[in-house]
Amino acid sequence: MEATKNTLALVLNRQAYRESDSLVTVYTRDFGRLSLIARGTKKIQSKLVGHLEPLTLSEIMIVGGKGLDYIGSAVTRDAYLNLKSDLNKLYYAGQAIILFRRLVKENQADERLFFLLADWLKVLDDFIGEGTAPNQTELAKETGELFFAFFAWKLLVELGYQPEMSKCLVCGCKIEPGKNWFNFKDGGLICPNCHSVRTTVADSSEQEYFLVSDNCLKLIRFILGNGFKQAGRLRLDKKIIKEENQLLRSFLEFIK
Repeated sequence: MEATKNTLALVLNRQAYRESDSLVTVYTRDFGRLSLIARGTKKIQSKLVGHLEPLTLSEIMIVGGKGLDYIGSAVTRDAYLNLKSDLNKLYYAGQAIILFRRLVKENQADERLFFLLADWLKVLDDFIGEGTAPNQTELAKETGELFFAFFAWKLLVELGYQPEMSKCLVCGCKIEPGKNWFNFKDGGLICPNCHSVRTTVADSSEQEYFLVSDNCLKLIRFILGNGFKQAGRLRLDKKIIKEENQLLRSFLEFIK
């Protein structure tokens, strides 16, 4: 008899596999990220396919196989329908999934990562947008950037990339308002004095540094210290959001 195990799973991706099957990438509460075969999901009468759509929380039964394991059954627990009906929400959810798949390795179970992603998707799904036109409820671009930032920074923290945002990485002094720099390679702030010294060294590169404004620094600290729901409540200058986004995405480029 084939071994089976049940778990909650977030469906990250589904792609064609063989003639009538699919290869489904999930992040499970109990077993981490897995690639599983979903048999017969390309057939019209498939009972599995509706429960294995990307961006769906399902309870699945995993059945052991000779090669890849396969999904024996699946029941949807949350389809995040509001998220899927808003193209802007869907875009930022997709960005979060891409980042999650890039940074989180297979077969490494971590319940904190499972609930981090599940909670973020639920908050994004529940959020009522603030469009500029009457009766427009789509997620605004700036709010979407904030939602992504909240998820990305907290994911980095859970994976061990906690940025140092209070003290200079070099001298250890408290960061004061002024021209402070974020060092992508080392993951934290460097004060003006230490930056001027380090950039004179032959093996240092200006591409490793980002001049961060005081307001951007305050935003990142706020993100690190608050929950996902705050992303939809912030009202900030677009320049600050753009700056934070540039810093975040540049930092992610340095993380392999």
